[in-house]
Amino acid sequence: MILFSTFLLSTIVTIILMPVLINLAYKLKLVDIPNSRKIHSDPIPRIGGFAMALGAVLPIVLWAPMTRFVMSVLLGAAVLVAFGLIDDLKNIGFKEKFFGQIIAALIVILYGGLKIQSLGGLISGNYILPDWISIPLTLVVIVAVTNAINLSDGLDGLAGGITLLTFLFIGYLAYQVKAQAFEVIALAMVGSIFGLLRFNTHPATVFMGDAGSQLLGFVAITITLAVTRRTPEISPILGLFIIGMPIVDTVSVMVDRILAGRSPFKADKNHLHHKIMNLGFYHSESVILIYIIHAILVCFAFIFRYESDRLLLVSFLLFAATIILLIFVPDYLGFKMKRHPIIDIVIKGPFRRLREQH
Repeated sequence: MILFSTFLLSTIVTIILMPVLINLAYKLKLVDIPNSRKIHSDPIPRIGGFAMALGAVLPIVLWAPMTRFVMSVLLGAAVLVAFGLIDDLKNIGFKEKFFGQIIAALIVILYGGLKIQSLGGLISGNYILPDWISIPLTLVVIVAVTNAINLSDGLDGLAGGITLLTFLFIGYLAYQVKAQAFEVIALAMVGSIFGLLRFNTHPATVFMGDAGSQLLGFVAITITLAVTRRTPEISPILGLFIIGMPIVDTVSVMVDRILAGRSPFKADKNHLHHKIMNLGFYHSESVILIYIIHAILVCFAFIFRYESDRLLLVSFLLFAATIILLIFVPDYLGFKMKRHPIIDIVIKGPFRRLREQH
């Protein structure tokens, strides 16, 4: 009953707040202005992340046990939402964003006690990592995944839909290890994402902005690490599958930029979703295709959640390499998908009419 109430309250609060904050964003000119790097053609408010944060925090405060770890997650999330709002308003540089992410990560590490203390079966003998390795490693992982989901927010509903699947599976794992606090946090995030997608699905009327995408990435990785360390039966490598597509996208984009002699932090249109659209897929089709790929990864995580660390790591690397090859090679060769009218008329036609009728 608590979990359903958590989901319902988070969804309702987010949906109620969204129109109010959208109107406020237009008045304050907190909008995303189109440019050559953007997909949208009209200014769109970037306030959705703040509504998500408010929608999620209320049920967490009401029903999650206020342990040091839960409080550290809330404090770290508040830091990232604050830095994200500043970025959405002022467009701060990547160094300032990194600074906020490092502060948030250190809060859950030093105050919340979250550390990657073992690499499982990747190192023989179940070796426990000393703090001088564990703390920097945990910091890098949290900051990296926070950025990965932040960078994946390039199409309407993309980051929200991906993390929706992620939080649903995290909630399932939390239920398996009987961690009520993590269940409440996961379901609160699911509810806030549902509320966002009501306004963020293509064509979007609001963006989550950096405040929302950083919030999603930070909470996803911290809860994933916390759940997987609750039992030795669940490998920490499972997080690669749970957060899969943003990790694959970020690594491929960073490598592509470095090989081209550009800064790995300079924004461009070389993300996987951009390349999928270059192949001839429409906006909504690209989003759905990435949903499907990420859903496959999450299904793999469910099926192989008790397998060895080495098998999981090798499987993920092979899967990631396959996805990159299937998308990068055709894009490099200039391949364009031939569209058949029957798809647009028979399959997409009814959905288009539903969307037009709201």
